[in-house]
Amino acid sequence: MRKKYIYILISLFLVVMETWAQSFTVQGVVVEDKDNGIPLVGVNVFIKNKPGVGVITDMDGKFKIEAVANDLLQFSYLGYDNYEYRVTKSELKLQVKLKESSTVLEEAVVVGMGTQRKVSVVGAIASVKADELEAPATNINNMLGGRVPGVIAIQSSGEPGKNISEFWVRGIGTFGANSSALVLIDGLEGRLSDVDPADIESFSVLKDASATAVYGVRGANGVVLVTTKRGREDRLQITARANVTISQLTRLPEYLGAYDYAKLANEARVVSDMEPIYSPMELDLIKYKLDPDLYPDVNWQDEVLKKTSLQHTYYVSARGGGSIARYFVSLNASMQEAAYKQDPNSRYKSNVGYNNYGYRANIDVNVTKSTQMYLGVDGFLSSTNQPGMANTDKLWAAQAALTPLTIPTKFSTGQLPAYDAENAYSPYVMLNHTGTNVFEEYKNMVTLALNQDLSMVTKGLTASIQGALNTQTNFTETRYIMPDLYAAVGRATDGSLQLVRKVNSSAANYSNNTYFWRKFHFEGKLNYDRLFGEDHRVGGLLYYYMSDEQANDATSSMAAIPKRYQGVSARLTYGYKDTYMIDLNGGYTGSENFEPGKQFGFFPSIALGWVFTNYDFMKRKAPWLTFGKIRASYGTAGNDRISDTRFPYLTQVNSEAGSGWGSTTGGIIESVIGANNLAWEKAKKTDIGLDLRMFKDKFTLTVDYFNDLRDGIFQQRTQIPDFAGTITMPFGNVGRMRSYGSDGNFAYSDNIGKDFSFTIRGNFTYSTNYVDEWEQAYPKYNYQVIADNPYNITRGYIALGLFKDDLDVASSPKQFGTVRPGDIKYKDVNGDGVISTDDQVPLSYSNYPRLMYGFGGEFKWKNWTLAAMFKGTGRTDIYHAGRGYNMGYIPFEGDKTGNVLTIVADQKNRWTPAWYSGDPSTENPNAKFPRLSYGHNENNTQLSTFWHDDARYLRLQELSLTYNWRPKITFLGVKSVDFQFVGYDLCVWDKIDLFDPEQAEKNGTAYPIPRRFAFQMYLNF
Repeated sequence: MRKKYIYILISLFLVVMETWAQSFTVQGVVVEDKDNGIPLVGVNVFIKNKPGVGVITDMDGKFKIEAVANDLLQFSYLGYDNYEYRVTKSELKLQVKLKESSTVLEEAVVVGMGTQRKVSVVGAIASVKADELEAPATNINNMLGGRVPGVIAIQSSGEPGKNISEFWVRGIGTFGANSSALVLIDGLEGRLSDVDPADIESFSVLKDASATAVYGVRGANGVVLVTTKRGREDRLQITARANVTISQLTRLPEYLGAYDYAKLANEARVVSDMEPIYSPMELDLIKYKLDPDLYPDVNWQDEVLKKTSLQHTYYVSARGGGSIARYFVSLNASMQEAAYKQDPNSRYKSNVGYNNYGYRANIDVNVTKSTQMYLGVDGFLSSTNQPGMANTDKLWAAQAALTPLTIPTKFSTGQLPAYDAENAYSPYVMLNHTGTNVFEEYKNMVTLALNQDLSMVTKGLTASIQGALNTQTNFTETRYIMPDLYAAVGRATDGSLQLVRKVNSSAANYSNNTYFWRKFHFEGKLNYDRLFGEDHRVGGLLYYYMSDEQANDATSSMAAIPKRYQGVSARLTYGYKDTYMIDLNGGYTGSENFEPGKQFGFFPSIALGWVFTNYDFMKRKAPWLTFGKIRASYGTAGNDRISDTRFPYLTQVNSEAGSGWGSTTGGIIESVIGANNLAWEKAKKTDIGLDLRMFKDKFTLTVDYFNDLRDGIFQQRTQIPDFAGTITMPFGNVGRMRSYGSDGNFAYSDNIGKDFSFTIRGNFTYSTNYVDEWEQAYPKYNYQVIADNPYNITRGYIALGLFKDDLDVASSPKQFGTVRPGDIKYKDVNGDGVISTDDQVPLSYSNYPRLMYGFGGEFKWKNWTLAAMFKGTGRTDIYHAGRGYNMGYIPFEGDKTGNVLTIVADQKNRWTPAWYSGDPSTENPNAKFPRLSYGHNENNTQLSTFWHDDARYLRLQELSLTYNWRPKITFLGVKSVDFQFVGYDLCVWDKIDLFDPEQAEKNGTAYPIPRRFAFQMYLNF
């Protein structure tokens, strides 16, 4: 009987197991959960806890998948809530309805040390969608200006490896040692340009004291938060990207050819009471190119530039996971040529360019139901190839200095030329005959974190700890050579070229250098977020961090001491009915820069928010206003990076100083006077903001006004009298400066019919500043005071025009050097009859733009997307002379060197005496250039209003066309392909014309910002 029961139980078990393992076919359609809901294309359908097993819906929203009994199908789609379906049988007509995700009130915004619901945010935070950054730009830095409200950016070079924009959050707010924003990548300090845009999950900029307070000392100048993608419970998703970009140099300076140059050189000498440099016979030799050795006609841009270059970039990532572990891994590579034309026959071709490679792995593992472990690894490797002289900026300086007549590229006998008493050489020699230089940079960071859900203690409480090791290694290797260089001194009676060796060749000189830096970082935090009832939302944060960093480049025992920081921050938030919000923040931070007992500073802040659209009467009276919130914050932030000097409170003693009476040793002096009263530089930040959403969320608007006061800025004292006996002046917290302005953004989105939608957006940032206190020796005149002016204003001379005649020269105050009619006439501000530095006055703001704006939009029709973006600046004051870039703009600046722009040859642009031209109209008082001089003219090259220009611009920053192709039949697992064509920096409208306005003050001596055309393809598996 017992055996009978056993057989029955075994049979039942086998039947159950057979049923459990039975395979079923599930097919159907996924639609929106609305009346007449449209089919959803590209919905992920996968079996939960079986990574890699899944399909996507086709163009009609249909799917088909094989599963076994009790498998759990999960349907996921961006912007919709997930849906789960338990498989118990075959289903051929399953209809799945996906609901749109919760309202925008539940959207999460990345804030300091976590996320907050969008409605609860009361700080000034600008967020950018990750897909807006996924464009084939050279790096993310170059995409911020005109795209992110609150950010002002300047790109000063277009050369690969150097084409990284410098940016500031809400402008420059201090004249201390550090005005740059803190960049945090996954919570750890990093370099924004190292991150591939496709790795980014979220991008936020924290701008006011409330938003940055939890970062203590590090957040005084604003914070950029980048969160990279993490794994998720989903089927394996692979994304691959490849693109090729063609860069085209534009806005290159246009210089005169040899013949026109020679004619103007004669004019410059004659009107300066000198003999012509070129005789009529020599002019004929130049005009007809009869002697290219002694009278060459070289376009140096044609010799060393190829005008176009290529960049290839590649990217692949994998993302997925199950209920236990989730992963995201990626690899990227970029190979970018520079637009230099190298001689294919040169043995020392360096293939000038910039290559970089990166990797990232984010792995999350559920150790228990309440404990999660995170392991992150990311790295960046770059290699910069340059000529042996190692600085390509010299190439651009040389092409501006070398005239077409100075030297040939090569002599007809094959030798390479030198010029000037210093035996300088041409950019052709620099590029092809000075050897090679390689700079390699390797960065790697490993992060380990543990997150614990403490709901068993109290609901909403979590804790985490995180440790990281960040390392950087730089390796520089140079093989420097120098060929024989010659100068031509004439021709022999038989016509042969006579050369004199000026430089003897040198064999390859090898050198290398290695730099290593490392940083340890540890942090721990407690987070609390809980809703009591339906009306009261309470949140809190307690955060501790410490860091230790050191490099191998120290030159003294003191410099070798590791730099260490530690701090504690806290945040308390409360919201009532999502209508009234308050945030209290505080940071207690320690720094090595202050003496014991003063190393820690406390910096609190408060922020308030009021959602005025939550009242019933507002909903009745203004139904078109979906959401409205007023924000206000006030707080302090500290900055300890107030000097490049470490331990500035210490007095340093030199025991090997002279002891007097002719002795050079044995004396003791205080070589550095310490500042024992040194305190934190403090920023007092005020922000008032308005957030609006209208017309069923179709229109959004955010506007902020800010006012920051920096007090206690670190400066070296200058007002201590000599009888105090100090060898060096001590430092002190004596500076004060304020910055203020406004930023904001708007967007309007709508659908027209079933297939067409569009979004129009714009943003602006206006920031200016004012120096209240500046330590300086007491000036002779009030206009020489640095305080009570904007920071870093341009000072120079007021130009009254050009001297009309000899009488005008004789009756005017004494200028600089020998002055003739047609030279620049300056105002004698102090009235002493002599133009000197005492006559320099504030002329304008600095060459930093105070206003930056951007606008554009995207238009979608079926699978096509057309997008455009414009970027611009307000008035930006620059000066073409007196800034160190005269060569190539001021004609004949170096006698036989100093290229001449083609615009100088146009008579209306230069002043020429009537006795030389025979035409009185050439004495043009409004000419762009004064009288020509041969060689440096001390008077005409002073920084003055005469050389002022406005570098404001409007640039078509980006224009793209994208087609999304979803094959009805998947091939090799490809679910969609995006084809994208993008144009960058296509055109610019400005007043400069000659050069790119962002580089205008360098007068053509910098690698220009190129026009770029990219074709990009995304494959989604």
